[in-house]
Amino acid sequence: MARIVEAAKAGLSAAMLLMSTSCLAMDIVRVPNCTGDVLKLSGDIGPGDFVRFRGFVGAERRVHGVDLDSGGGSLDEGFQIAMLAYRRQLTTYVSGECDSACAFIFLTSRKRYVSPNARIGVHSVSNVHGNEDSETIRDTIKLARLMAKHGISPSTIGKMVTTPPGKMSYLNKDDLAALKVIVRNPFDRIIRTSTAQAIKGTSTCDKGASDTVSKEGSPALAGSGGKKS
Repeated sequence: MARIVEAAKAGLSAAMLLMSTSCLAMDIVRVPNCTGDVLKLSGDIGPGDFVRFRGFVGAERRVHGVDLDSGGGSLDEGFQIAMLAYRRQLTTYVSGECDSACAFIFLTSRKRYVSPNARIGVHSVSNVHGNEDSETIRDTIKLARLMAKHGISPSTIGKMVTTPPGKMSYLNKDDLAALKVIVRNPFDRIIRTSTAQAIKGTSTCDKGASDTVSKEGSPALAGSGGKKS
């Protein structure tokens, strides 16, 4: 798997963008908890975000998972974040919208959760001008093959490959079910416990928080479908 990942990374163009052409850095906020902190990632993925993300993950306090809410951004940065999250076995949760490069982070993770109203959007790779060319078509194929190696369902890969830049295909309930996505916030109790501790001014962990993430919910039974420009 490591050789496959490195080969795919070498073949992908660092300048490619999946959706957004914004260079603004995404917001990364640590939500502390005794069982393992959660990183809330929001906004467009831009240059330098992987280094920032790696700094959070490599810090002394353990990171258990990531809460995603992003319209996409730099493919190269998103790819590196996705691979690090995969190696660290971080749980991913989409609280709002997760498109393009963000969707890749979500799809390649080992455990996937969504809120009831979450939307996961995919489309093919675009260049810095938001268009498709021979190089980006090759990148899309390489990305599709890598997704297949990670066990992503053919229906999701098909939507990514066949949806041109400038449009978006959202995963529906069948796509989410094929990916074994759980409709539940695995970090909800962690966040509530941390907030309560902050209010009380205590660092004592809630005993019940330690088994929060081990409890599975039901597979996805509902999702959003369709396209938009």
